[in-house]
Amino acid sequence: MKRAITITVCALLLAGAAYADVELNTVALTEITTTNEAGQEVTNRVEAGKVVPGDEVIYTITFANHGTEPAADVVITNPIPEHMVFTKVEESPRGAKVSISADGGSRYDAPRNLTVTDAKGQTRPAKASDFTHVRWTFQNPLEPGAEGSVSFRAQLQ
Repeated sequence: MKRAITITVCALLLAGAAYADVELNTVALTEITTTNEAGQEVTNRVEAGKVVPGDEVIYTITFANHGTEPAADVVITNPIPEHMVFTKVEESPRGAKVSISADGGSRYDAPRNLTVTDAKGQTRPAKASDFTHVRWTFQNPLEPGAEGSVSFRAQLQ
């Protein structure tokens, strides 16, 4: 029997300068495919409530600079929830560098450069199941009124 779990939205970290006017909102979505009246398959995103192993969840973080000054050094970090395995970055704005951590958020790099140490002390390349965090580092300040989103997909194990 498949076990269902309830998805909760991840905690977010916004690092860098003071961001009193940068607002972040997170939502966890799943995709539902139905057939419309014309017989065509239509895929819609709905809030993830209960998911079962094998289901993929899309974590979307929206951001908006409501201030009157540019927000520099913006970094959005999102942990990959427990029992979820990273599958891919879904959305990343131009000018935001994406990096991944496989050690609880201590070190970030491109996935191909990450390594982990196994129980025997052997180092090996990190796999998606080792990834613990996704980070977007904005290369340019967020201008006043700027808004957008970042997102990633993960599959429930």
